[in-house]
Amino acid sequence: MTGRLERPSIPVLVNANHYSIELEWEHIRIQDEARSRSRRLFDETGLAHSGSLIYLHQREKKIGSIWENIYTGSALRYKVENLKPNTQYEYRIQCKSGLNGERSEWSPILLTSTTPEPMNGETVFKAIGVPGKEQLEKLLQILGPEHHLLEHPDKDGNLPLMHACAKLDINKVELLIQAGANVNNYISSGKTALMVAASTGFSKACALLIENGANIYSVDQNGITILHHAVDSKNFDTIAVIIKQLNNETDEKIKDFEINRQVGPHKWTPLYRAVIHDCNKEIIELLLRNGANSECQDKSTSTTALQMAVIRGNLFTTQLLVTYGADTRTPSKISGKTLQELASSTNKMDLINYVNSLPGASRV
Repeated sequence: MTGRLERPSIPVLVNANHYSIELEWEHIRIQDEARSRSRRLFDETGLAHSGSLIYLHQREKKIGSIWENIYTGSALRYKVENLKPNTQYEYRIQCKSGLNGERSEWSPILLTSTTPEPMNGETVFKAIGVPGKEQLEKLLQILGPEHHLLEHPDKDGNLPLMHACAKLDINKVELLIQAGANVNNYISSGKTALMVAASTGFSKACALLIENGANIYSVDQNGITILHHAVDSKNFDTIAVIIKQLNNETDEKIKDFEINRQVGPHKWTPLYRAVIHDCNKEIIELLLRNGANSECQDKSTSTTALQMAVIRGNLFTTQLLVTYGADTRTPSKISGKTLQELASSTNKMDLINYVNSLPGASRV
């Protein structure tokens, strides 16, 4: 019947990083030398006797975790890899003599942990991508205020604040702003977080960014304004937030310029863009009520907003443009057709009847 080998001491931590832990138990050799030769694990040259083994067990420090054997052999050092970052693990060892089969008790338990994952450009983006705000909140506490990673772009050149806006997550937008993310930082295309929020129809983020100093007058490399981006979203609340801020402008010339700013090769104003996008009547009226010029046109074709509304068969937009003074008598400079002829081409009787009812109309 076999006895018990002396209990080994606790394993010793050699090194740890975010994915591995290295341990050693050199003390086992010293302990072994004090035994009689018939009970030893190693011979005089330091080689392990046949059948002499050291067992290394591991378990994660959490409720319900069980021990698992991760190493069996005679080495006095072992590196455990593919571990979770920033996680606690427990380790214990047991010895067995190959000469007489004696085993030791398990050693005392070593509690150690992997380190947090190194901070790099992807760290913040990963936290933004995780559902809920807890992981980002924890990360930002570690980083501290105005950390450079808050302005580090991803592989596509986008910034963390832009990602949060694109994901329509107001909690993460707020956390990043509170942590010191620059609301006016931009990338090579000239895009800002406010442009992302505006183009995605994220009205709450637009309001929060503006409240924290986002520049309402910034333009991208194509000259596209915040209001144009908002119109692209076809979201009434988002457009309303931008117009409300423009209405705070004390210089009427600047306000009028922004409301009617012409951009791109065709020189579309926000209103013309809204007509092209078939925005609803509430958006069209919002723009007109706040100073949008009903006589705007595509400068490359001289097609007016009213003509375009008729061509697109949009009765409500046509009615609103007429109400706000759009010229109903000017024929198309491309086809020479009158407004009535353009309406007739749509085969929409409600639009045709309305256009034919306008003063001075010649029925088709």
